Amino acid sequence: MREAIEKIVTKIAPGELPVNAATIIRAVQAREETMPTYLGRGLAVPHGRLDGIDKPVLAFARCAEGVPQEATNERAELLFLLLTPTGLARIQPRLLADIAGLIESDYVTERLRKATTPEEVIEAIRAGQQVALD
Repeated sequence: MREAIEKIVTKIAPGELPVNAATIIRAVQAREETMPTYLGRGLAVPHGRLDGIDKPVLAFARCAEGVPQEATNERAELLFLLLTPTGLARIQPRLLADIAGLIESDYVTERLRKATTPEEVIEAIRAGQQVALD
């Protein structure tokens, strides 16, 4: 997962990151060491709290071969990297719960696997939110 976190962050254009990449990588990897973020069914949500950001940031990545998960035979194929402001600690569990709800729908996870644009990812997430409400 450490490598996956680094790859996700370094694939994002520096101008789109809320703080420098090294700060994000350190924060998320440190959090991952204390609290693994694999949720099951191929979904992981590495996350971290950061000083210097004023709103949550979410990035999405796929890994066709899957990222091996320690102590299991499972692999994370869908990854959401979540960054939340340190001062808004209560929002992080809520966002994690929303993302975790996505794996309840095979329809949504299939859309995430096939999405080719950021807009398609957003639409899949919205569909997942609607499924949770129904």
